Amino acid sequence: MDYYRHSFEKVFAQLKSSKKGLSTKEAKKRLEKYGRNVFSEEKKIPYLRLFLRQFNNPLVWVLFAAVLISLFIQHYVDAIVILIILVFNACFGFFQEYKAEKAVQLLQKLREHKSRVLRDGKEVEILSDQLVPGDVLILAEGDTVPADCRIITCSSCKFDEASLTGESKPVGKIVTSLRSKVALADQKNMVFAGTTLVRGKARVVVVATGKKTELGKIASEIQEIKEEMTPLQKRLKEIGRWLTILTLGVSVLVFVLGLLRGFDLFEIFLTAVSLAVAAIPEGLPAVVTVTLALGLRHMLKRKALIRKLRSVETLGSVTVICSDKTGTITKNEMTVTKLFSGFLAYSVTGSGYAPSGKILRGKKDAAKDVSDLLLVAASCNDATLDVGDPTERALQVLARKGAVNSVKRVSEVPFSSEAKFMSVTDAEGVTYLKGAVEVVLEKCSYVLDKGKKRLLTEKDKKVILKQNASYSQEALRVLAFASGKRGKLTFLGLAGMIDPPRDEVKSAISLCRQAGIRTVMITGDHAMTAQAVAKKVGLKGKVLTGLELDKLSDAALQKIVSSVSIYARVSSLHKVRILRSLQANGEIVAMTGDGVNDAPALKQANVGVAMNLKGTEISKDVSHLILLDDNFATIVAAVEEGRVVYGNIKKFVQFLLAANFGEVVLVLFSVVTGLPLPLLPVQILWVNLVTDSFPALALGVDPADPGVMKQKPRDPKESFFAGIKSFMFFATLLSAVVTIGLFLWYSSFASLDKARTVTFTALILFELFLVFSCRSQIRSLFRLRHNTWLYAAVAFSFALHLLLLYTPLAQFFSLEPLLLRDWMIIVPLSAVGLLFFELKKVLFRKKVQ
Repeated sequence: MDYYRHSFEKVFAQLKSSKKGLSTKEAKKRLEKYGRNVFSEEKKIPYLRLFLRQFNNPLVWVLFAAVLISLFIQHYVDAIVILIILVFNACFGFFQEYKAEKAVQLLQKLREHKSRVLRDGKEVEILSDQLVPGDVLILAEGDTVPADCRIITCSSCKFDEASLTGESKPVGKIVTSLRSKVALADQKNMVFAGTTLVRGKARVVVVATGKKTELGKIASEIQEIKEEMTPLQKRLKEIGRWLTILTLGVSVLVFVLGLLRGFDLFEIFLTAVSLAVAAIPEGLPAVVTVTLALGLRHMLKRKALIRKLRSVETLGSVTVICSDKTGTITKNEMTVTKLFSGFLAYSVTGSGYAPSGKILRGKKDAAKDVSDLLLVAASCNDATLDVGDPTERALQVLARKGAVNSVKRVSEVPFSSEAKFMSVTDAEGVTYLKGAVEVVLEKCSYVLDKGKKRLLTEKDKKVILKQNASYSQEALRVLAFASGKRGKLTFLGLAGMIDPPRDEVKSAISLCRQAGIRTVMITGDHAMTAQAVAKKVGLKGKVLTGLELDKLSDAALQKIVSSVSIYARVSSLHKVRILRSLQANGEIVAMTGDGVNDAPALKQANVGVAMNLKGTEISKDVSHLILLDDNFATIVAAVEEGRVVYGNIKKFVQFLLAANFGEVVLVLFSVVTGLPLPLLPVQILWVNLVTDSFPALALGVDPADPGVMKQKPRDPKESFFAGIKSFMFFATLLSAVVTIGLFLWYSSFASLDKARTVTFTALILFELFLVFSCRSQIRSLFRLRHNTWLYAAVAFSFALHLLLLYTPLAQFFSLEPLLLRDWMIIVPLSAVGLLFFELKKVLFRKKVQ
C-alpha cells in the first residue's frame, strides 16, 4: 500500500489502529507477527565453536602433532600432560573470549534507542526494537526516526533525510495525502527510519519496521555490526606480530642449536615449540577487550556510558573539557525567584517544581499585576509540571502560582539556539513570545509601565538591560516576555530563575586542575550569569561572548582560546569553532552537547559527550560518551577511569613480556652454553598456564593509583612502552640470573630432576612476586589500594603449583619434592625482583623530592 497517497484516517483503518495507538496486548501480538524492529538479527557464536576456536593456532597444531608422536613412541605421560595443559589453556582462552564477546553484546545492548509511543492511550517510553506497525510515535526535535511512518500531525517540522535520499537540506513535511505516485524523496507526508527530526515536533503512525523499512531494504545484506578494533588493540596486535616473529626466530635457533649440541631430537623439538607457545602473547587482543570492557562496566556504575571502546583510551589523554553550564555544571532544577514587570520588582516564593508559593510585591500578593506575563509563561511552553525542559517547567510552576492557564495555540515557532526565542499564536491572532532579553526587546514596539501600555524608548531599553545585568550578577537565568497582535509586541517583563551549581562540581573542577586538565564552560546565558556560576564552582579565566567571538578570525581565536575559560551567549555553531581552535593548538578535547545542532561538535570532538536526560537522539548517536546523570563530575570520573584502564593494560603487557622474556633467556642460555635443558617442555607449558593467566588478568582490574589524577594527560603519540622498558629489561635480567644461578648450583650436587624442580619453582615464584611490582612504577606496594583479585589469583596459582609438587602428579612432570631448606633458598632469591623494584621506587622518590 502506498500510504502517502491516502489520508491518515484511511492509513489507521488499514493498520487497524487509531490516534490513541495500540493496546499493549495487540502490540505484543504484532511483535510476534512482524518481529523486532531491527535490520538483522544478531548472530551469536556458539560456545562450543568459541571453545574449539582456541585450538585454531599453528603452534597448538604442532603440539597436537607432538602428542600423537609421543603416543606413537609410547611416551604416554608426555602426551597426556601436554594434552591436559592444552585443554587448560584453551579453557582460559575461552574464558577471555567469552568475556570479550559478552562485553561487545553489552555495548550493543546499551546502545539501544528508546521511543515515545501511545500504548493503551497513554504516552510511554519503549525500546525502539519493540515498535510494530500501527504504533503511534511521538517525535521531538533531535529524535532519530526508528521506523517508516505516515505523518499524523506536524508542527513546523523539518527532517534531515540526507542518509536516505542524499538531500543536503532539511526537508519540510505535510499532513495531507498525495494524489499521484511520487519518488521516495518527494513523499512529503512520510518519514523514514534513520532520518532525523531537526526542527519542530510530530506525531506519526508506524507503517513499516525492521527489514521492511526503506533503510532496512538497503541494509538487508548486512549480517552483523562488528566492533571496530581500538587504536590500542591495533597497536598491540602489531606488537604481538613482531614478538611472534622474534619468538619463532628464537625457538628455531633453540631447536637448531639443540640439535648441534646433541640434544634428543624429540625433546628439543618439544622444547622449542613449548617455548614459542609460552612466549607468544596470542591472548593480548582478548585481554585488552576484557580490560576495556571491565572499565566500561566501572564507568557505567559511575553513570558514564561509553558508546565506543576507543573512547576509553582517548579519555586518558584529554587535556580540555568543554562543558555546557545548564544541567551539567548546574543542577538543571530551575525555580523562578524574581520578576521585573511594569518597571516594578516582584519576588516569588517556593522552590522546585511544586506549584506552592506566591508572587509578592513587598509582602502583598501581586499575582494579578503580572497576569499578562504569566499567560505568556504558561502558553509559550511545551512542558508540564512533571515533564519537559527545566526552564519551561519552572515557568509552568510560576503560572500556576498565579492561577493562570495557557491559551490554545494554533501555530508556533519552536525555540532554537540560533534564534534564541519561541513564539506561539492563538486563534485570535495574539502572539506570545519568550526568549533572550536582547532578542525580545528588539522585536517589541511597546512596553508595559505600571499596568499601562506605551511606546518603548531607548531609555526603557537601558533600564531593562540594567535590570537584566543585575539579575545575571546574582547567577539568575533571565528570560523576557512579550505579547501582541500583528507584530506590534508589548514588552511585559523579565523573569529571573536560579539553577544552582551541583554540589560536587567544584571539587571535580579542582581535581581536573590537579590532573592537568583545563575546564571550559560554554553557555547561551548572559556573560554575568556565566561568571557568577563560574565563581561559585572555582572556575577562573577570561570571558568571551558569542558576539565577540564572531568578530575574531580563526587565527585570532586560536591565539586566545587557551586563556578563555568562559564562553557566554554562544550558539551550537560557535562550539565547532571553539573546538577546532583548541584542537589546532594540540589539545585533546572532550566536549558536551545535547541538541541537534551540537552534533557536528560532538562528532569532531576527541570525546563527544552527550546528555542522557536532556539530550536528543542525534546527539547521543554521534557521541562517544553519554552522561546518564548529565553531571560534569561524571565526565571527570570517566577520565579517571580511562586513565586507570590504559594503565592496567600497560601493567598486564609489561608483566607478560617481562615474564616470558625471562623464560626465553633461561632456555636460550642453556642451549648456547651446552647445559642440559633447565626446563622440560611440559614444565614450560605449566609456567605459562600458572603465571600468564589469572595473576596477569587480575592486573586488568587493579584499583586506581591514588595519584592517577595528579599525573599529566597522556600524550596520544607516546610510545606504548614509554616508562616500562627499563622495568622489562631488569625483570628479564634478574629472572635469568636467579634461575640460571640456581640451576647451575643445584646441578653441581643434586640430580638433574631436582635442579629442574628448583629452577621450575623459582621461575614461577619469581613471576608471582613480579606481578606485584607491575602495579606501580613509582609508588610503594604498601601504599597502593588492595587488589583482592590479584591476591586471590596469586594464591590460587601458588596452590596449583604446590598441588603439582606434592601429589602423584609430580612424577608426570619429572619433579622431586622440595624440602624446607630448598624453600629457604628459593623464596628469598625469587623475591629479588620484587625487592629490587621496591628499592628502585624508594630511590626515585628521594630523587624527585
